[in-house]
Amino acid sequence: MNNIKFEDKILNIDGKELELEFTISDARIIDNLAIVIYKFDDSVPKYRQFQNCMAFDKNGELVWTAEHPTNTTADSYVEFINSNDNRIWNFGCFICEIDFSNGKLLNVKFTK
Repeated sequence: MNNIKFEDKILNIDGKELELEFTISDARIIDNLAIVIYKFDDSVPKYRQFQNCMAFDKNGELVWTAEHPTNTTADSYVEFINSNDNRIWNFGCFICEIDFSNGKLLNVKFTK
């Protein structure tokens, strides 16, 4: 996997286009997976937790969905902390370190 691009719900992995369920906020190639964070907007479910960080392989197949630090309905991921590590901001003011091989939480730090 060498290149990803995204616009609205379209994810392009090395020239292969996929239409995803929700609008993409950010996407990066990490460990040969396309890690996607969906945007929290009007199209997301309102009465359940929004599972909005997912990994796709080079064929566009879902590999994993990231765990959340809580079970509240307001839980969602916002953005990558930076490009140098595996930490992602969570809407509930958590910094979440995620194992990008399986989507499991490695470490969670409450920041508020």
